[in-house]
Amino acid sequence: MSVHQQFPGVSDQQRDRAVNHLQACYADNSIDETELDRRLDLALGARDRVELNRSLQGLARIAPAVLTRPRPGQPTPAENMGAGLTHLSGLFTWFIAPAVVKAASQPGSRIWWEASRALSLQLTAGAVLAAGFVVAIIFGSGTLLGLGWLAWFVGTIWSSVRAFNGKAGTGKVQPFLLAKPERPRPVLG
Repeated sequence: MSVHQQFPGVSDQQRDRAVNHLQACYADNSIDETELDRRLDLALGARDRVELNRSLQGLARIAPAVLTRPRPGQPTPAENMGAGLTHLSGLFTWFIAPAVVKAASQPGSRIWWEASRALSLQLTAGAVLAAGFVVAIIFGSGTLLGLGWLAWFVGTIWSSVRAFNGKAGTGKVQPFLLAKPERPRPVLG
């Protein structure tokens, strides 16, 4: 039995992934042009996984983004998920879930900061909606109240999307919030 009969063939997806990895290695100067050409010939001519693996031999392994460590100071995918869900929970619980998450998380952690931002956003929205309610009663129009509710809904979704993507949930809206949670700046001394 030959080696090619023992191992399954190479799919187009596997071959494309290997070629993309080789091109990325060339782009970051891990391999030179001659080595790239040699390895691409191996990858494109591979009939099975053994031959495809030979084209990648000695290069850093390709790991899914979820399994790779982020750069220092960058949030992990799990932190982004927690931060996004914390903001999104404001749709269902108003300020309660963000307050609970803030109380339960480690002070200074990414989730703690995003819970602070989510809590501030929900409390600010509540104050704006209360003011809108008073104005709606005075002027006899619920349109302003409806627009305020829509702004709260869209703002909560927007902040959760930003947090899911590793950004500060409140972004440029933060200066307008009642509470402005910001990371403490180091004291120069």
